[in-house]
Amino acid sequence: MPVTSAPPEIAIEPKRNHSNGGGRGDRWGGDDSEGRGDSNPRNFETSPQAYHLGMMLALASVLMLFVALSSAYVMRQGQGQDWLPIAMPTLLLPNTFALLLSSFTLELSRRSLKRQSVGSLQGWLTVSALLGLIFLVGQLTIWRALAAQGIYLGSNPHSSFYYLLTGAHAVHLMGGLIALGYLVFRAWQSNRVTQTALGVAALYWHFMDGLWVYLLLLLFVWR
Repeated sequence: MPVTSAPPEIAIEPKRNHSNGGGRGDRWGGDDSEGRGDSNPRNFETSPQAYHLGMMLALASVLMLFVALSSAYVMRQGQGQDWLPIAMPTLLLPNTFALLLSSFTLELSRRSLKRQSVGSLQGWLTVSALLGLIFLVGQLTIWRALAAQGIYLGSNPHSSFYYLLTGAHAVHLMGGLIALGYLVFRAWQSNRVTQTALGVAALYWHFMDGLWVYLLLLLFVWR
């Protein structure tokens, strides 16, 4: 009876599911370059360094805008006798505290992401976004209070610069708030927030906080 040999075994390598970001490390704050060949120069555009570089360039353009506005503010302050500084609104300091506190809670969310703590990440991210929203609502309240006192955009040069500088800051901060809202959605819906995304958003947010402190000193301390 002829002996038949068994067919050779074929080893099938399981396919990696790249749609899930490469595994737990990518899902919970691992290096975004893992499993995607970001060490290859051709893939540099998707590396964490590329995102940070892009954010730095964007912040440089924002900085140039406010430097130009600040220069115009200082030059106009020294011209004419129509410069009548407005008093600091009462709500401005508590509103500033809310914004600074949002930077602290945002750093707590980054630490939670490194520890892969789901609940803490979701909670601190949500608090950070809410504090940012409180700040913007507070700014709107301050503008309405100034208008009720008869202080408008065209009342005097100082009030004009106050509305211009704080309004420009609010518009840029709103962009950061949209980014935080997106991260909050990701954290609650799919638990997929990377260190790169949160780090870039935090960089922008901290810059906006520092810029606000500078504007506060320029408008009400600089004489």
